[in-house]
Amino acid sequence: MSVRFELDYEDVRKLEEKLSKIPQDVEKLINETLHTFGVREVEDAIITRIPVSKKSKKHAKNSRPIRSTTFNLGFEVKPKRPYWYLVFPDQALGTSVEEVPHEFMREGMDARTDRILEEINRQVDRLLEEEF
Repeated sequence: MSVRFELDYEDVRKLEEKLSKIPQDVEKLINETLHTFGVREVEDAIITRIPVSKKSKKHAKNSRPIRSTTFNLGFEVKPKRPYWYLVFPDQALGTSVEEVPHEFMREGMDARTDRILEEINRQVDRLLEEEF
């Protein structure tokens, strides 16, 4: 279970005109924004959606249970090894089969995608202002 954020052609096409005006390494700017701002935003959005069981134990929601892997123009967020069980409530598997899937991984990513793209646009606009 994981969710991935990747810029697709349509996302980049919308930025294309701005990007062509910047002489710097735009790919580096986008990666820096995704790998810092984007990862933090998505991780926070996922964690706030993780359900808490009624059992008296240390809950994943309070334990920073996810990790991110970054790659060129994207990143992937998934549970850390001790929290792989989060797949069960997320997708209504195993002991959660009678319940509705929570889909907190996908919902967390979806909730922040627009914000991430807005931040990329903001960073590009900032560079354009510095250039002109």
